[in-house]
Amino acid sequence: MNKIKYIILLLASLGSLVSCELDNIEGPNAGLYGSFIDKTTGKLVEQDIIRGGELELREFGYKNVLPQYLNYKVDGTFADSKLFANKYKVFPVKTNFQPIDTMEVTINGQTKLDIVVDPYIRILNPTITKTEKLITATFSLEQTGFGNVSKIGLYAGADANVGEPMRLVKVDKTINAPVAPINPSIVYTLTINTATELDLKVGKLYFFRIGALYTAPNARYNYATAVPIQL
Repeated sequence: MNKIKYIILLLASLGSLVSCELDNIEGPNAGLYGSFIDKTTGKLVEQDIIRGGELELREFGYKNVLPQYLNYKVDGTFADSKLFANKYKVFPVKTNFQPIDTMEVTINGQTKLDIVVDPYIRILNPTITKTEKLITATFSLEQTGFGNVSKIGLYAGADANVGEPMRLVKVDKTINAPVAPINPSIVYTLTINTATELDLKVGKLYFFRIGALYTAPNARYNYATAVPIQL
C-alpha cells in the first residue's frame, strides 16, 4: 500500500515539474507590420477585408514548418504583433498586384516591412456622386499587365470595409476587354438606383466603393477609396 502511495506521489511530482517547464516557455516576443505601396503613385494598394490577400510567413530553423498567414487590412496595411523573433520567408499570396519574389526577413521586436508593388489595376479619377435617388460612379482604368480586366463594379455597404465580397448592394459589369492593356482614356459609368434597393434606407449613411478585377490566377480586386454618402 505504501509502495502504491509512493508511486502516485512520484508521478504527481513529475507532472508538476513538466507543468512548471511548460509555464516557463516564453510566448511570442516580436511582430511584423507594414504596407503595400504602389511603386508608381506611392499610395497604399487597397485590399478586401474578407476573401482578400494574405502574407505567408515560414519560420526558419524547423523541418516541414507550417506556414502562418497574415491577412491584409482594407487600407493596404498589415500587422501581426504575436510572432517569435526569428528569420522568416515572407511571400504574398492571393494578391491584387503583380507577383514579387519571396523575401527573407529577420523579425526582431516590432519589425516594419513596406512592400513596393505594381497593382494589377489602378482606378483613375474616381468620382462618386449623389443626384436625387441615383449614386453614380465614373472612373478610368490603367492596368500593368497584359491579362484582361474581367469585371468592374460599384459596391455599397454599411461601413468603409465595403467591397465585392462584403456589401449590401452591388452593380457590376463584365468587361473581358479583348485588347490589353485597356485604354485609360475610356470613362466608365456605374449607377445604383437607391429607390429600388430595399437594403438602402433613406436618411442613413452608406459607403460606396469602386472595384475592378484583373484576369490572373487567384487575383483579388483592386479598389478606389470608399466614399461616404448619406441617402
